[in-house]
Amino acid sequence: MKSKNIKRLENYPDILSLEDVRSILDVRTKKTAARWLQNKGIFYFRVGREYRIPKVHLVNYFMGLSSM
Repeated sequence: MKSKNIKRLENYPDILSLEDVRSILDVRTKKTAARWLQNKGIFYFRVGREYRIPKVHLVNYFMGLSSM
């Protein structure tokens, strides 16, 4: 599953939105994607109400490397 997700990331920008992460993880809601980021400890930042996730941190998570 992890290598499949890394392959999917090639078509996304360097800074991902929560909607991008939702699509990559194939989950139904943005709320679920946000919970997943928080529970897995993947680095993200917020711009107003929007989540922004550097793609490199998601790749590192899928490869089993530390996100922080």
